[in-house]
Amino acid sequence: MDLTGHHSNPSRPLSAVLAWAATVAEGRDSKRPLRVEANRAAGAIGAAHQRHDRVVAAVVSVLEMHAAPMHARDVHRAVEALMGRPVRWTSVKACLASNVAGAAPRFVRVSRGQYRLAG
Repeated sequence: MDLTGHHSNPSRPLSAVLAWAATVAEGRDSKRPLRVEANRAAGAIGAAHQRHDRVVAAVVSVLEMHAAPMHARDVHRAVEALMGRPVRWTSVKACLASNVAGAAPRFVRVSRGQYRLAG
């Protein structure tokens, strides 16, 4: 395993170990015990992030309710209102951008930042 990148951007516990090792090498605090506190995850990732299929379904529902093309920011606000909870802007933006091309696109990009349903 290549650790070159790992040491250039060390995690918090590793940073503490490296800092402690530097003080020991210099002769400072050699008797002080090492105490490292690691961060714990707040919860499952599903609790913080919406599933992509739910975001796509909400975007489709929002665009079905509006006959005219919508700005992406307006789609985002409407998706949050429809779902009743915060939704990441990047999730909505990625949903719109990734479903414009392909064999069966779901959305049509009318102009910069404006989308409507395909078909």
